[in-house]
Amino acid sequence: MKNLFVLTLALIVFACSKSADPAPTPVAPAPTAAELVKKVWSAGVVQWDGTTQFDKSASANLVAGYSQFRLDLTSSTAVSLTEFDGKKFTGTYTLSSDAKKLTLSGLTSAEGAPSGTNGVLEFTVLSSPSATSMSIETTGTYIKASSKKVKLNLVL
Repeated sequence: MKNLFVLTLALIVFACSKSADPAPTPVAPAPTAAELVKKVWSAGVVQWDGTTQFDKSASANLVAGYSQFRLDLTSSTAVSLTEFDGKKFTGTYTLSSDAKKLTLSGLTSAEGAPSGTNGVLEFTVLSSPSATSMSIETTGTYIKASSKKVKLNLVL
């Protein structure tokens, strides 16, 4: 009986002396839209008023020049845009606080601003940016796209 008492007491002491479970590893917060857009984007699929002009996976495209399209948003505010005609512009960009509007401002090159823009291109962000894709559309028509709205499905 004494041995049973000692054994029970030992089990109780052992159970009570067990250290507390370690703190769970904190989960990193999900990246914000502003963090997700900070990449160099290329054109995956481009449409002008709903007509596909370029598809990266296609063997032939109406506007093959979109293969050289680049939208560099790696800086917090500076932007570099290489359009489908190969012209490169630099300026600044802002993403609205609700991540629904992307504005490129002060766009210029040695030849001036992109045609018909006064150096400003505004896009509606159609879906939340992800780690590998973003879909945007011009808020108005774009003279370089036959004065049509341009929808860009951007990829890395």
